[in-house]
Amino acid sequence: MMRGKNILAAGLCAALLFGASGCGQPDIRGEKSEKAQETVKKLRRFDPAVLRADTPASIDAEFAARLAEKRKAAEKLYREEDGKRILKHKFGETVLPDAPLRIVCIRLEDPMLALDAPMVAAYDFPAYYLHEELAARGIMRISINDENKTINLEQVQAAKPDLIVMRDSFGKGVYDDLSKIAPVAAFDLRDYERTLLALSLVLDRPADGEARLRQFYDTAKRDRIRIKGHIGDATVALLRIMNKEVRLYPYATNDINRFMYELLNLRPPQMVIDIDGNEQNNAISLELLPELQTDYLLISAGFGPSSRQSSAIAKKRFAAMRLDPLWQSVPAVRAGHMLEVDSMIWNAHGIISRERAMDALAEDMERQ
Repeated sequence: MMRGKNILAAGLCAALLFGASGCGQPDIRGEKSEKAQETVKKLRRFDPAVLRADTPASIDAEFAARLAEKRKAAEKLYREEDGKRILKHKFGETVLPDAPLRIVCIRLEDPMLALDAPMVAAYDFPAYYLHEELAARGIMRISINDENKTINLEQVQAAKPDLIVMRDSFGKGVYDDLSKIAPVAAFDLRDYERTLLALSLVLDRPADGEARLRQFYDTAKRDRIRIKGHIGDATVALLRIMNKEVRLYPYATNDINRFMYELLNLRPPQMVIDIDGNEQNNAISLELLPELQTDYLLISAGFGPSSRQSSAIAKKRFAAMRLDPLWQSVPAVRAGHMLEVDSMIWNAHGIISRERAMDALAEDMERQ
């Protein structure tokens, strides 16, 4: 039997394109460093071994506590002092202008649109999941070079901003260059709930921020009840097909899929729990896939809006994988419980992207 599995694994490795990694990699379920274990402990909001209730009342209580926590976290970033409004962020502190009218937005389009905030210029491209909304507003486009993480400063300057809001995933040099044009408010978009509330404080619209976050939680509640009403406590995992590797995302230590388990209360399979805090960037050896005992398997083949890598290559790899007997021996695949999700949406960060991911997942689960 073991010999047969090895032959199947060799076949799948040979089938993958461009010499992709994944075969013969270290087992990501292995021992974790003390630092990794501390990170796991810090990020686990819930004990994965304990089943949580999905009644409307229990969800309301859970989300009320979450809102209070996010509000407190956002308020730590913003203060008013000696008549000045100040935002604390990754690069330092920024004194904010009062009532800014010309805002340039760089990779923070999701929360800005969620708040219906005005922008004179923003990052955009035709395949962007927010392209239609941005195009409808006639917003000037800001170009970004994703290879070297630089921004077209001439375009920013031409927009004549009195405030620039940006995601803090760029380097300090980019922040410094932008600060020569206008005050820059930087945010960690991976924590999209805190960012939404902090951004609303910067825009002097805190009530709008809280109202929009409550609306987001209403969406999560509705989709959670829909999904759990259909699959109950079945286990769900997310597998990502990339150009050169395959990643299995963990329970708590990755911001791409954490909402599945926290907001939607989906139950993780044991392997997903075991890889929390792994130090192999979540890259899974393909030989382990048949051991992934999950009831439902979500597949994201491609990349998000902050990457210019070709999703077409990832999709081609996935098409090759699906023909291989090893892939067909994965339990969820065998059971017909494999769902492909939109990689652009799932690899984005923001209130709108998460709403779209949850809505689509609820619809897909109900069609199963």
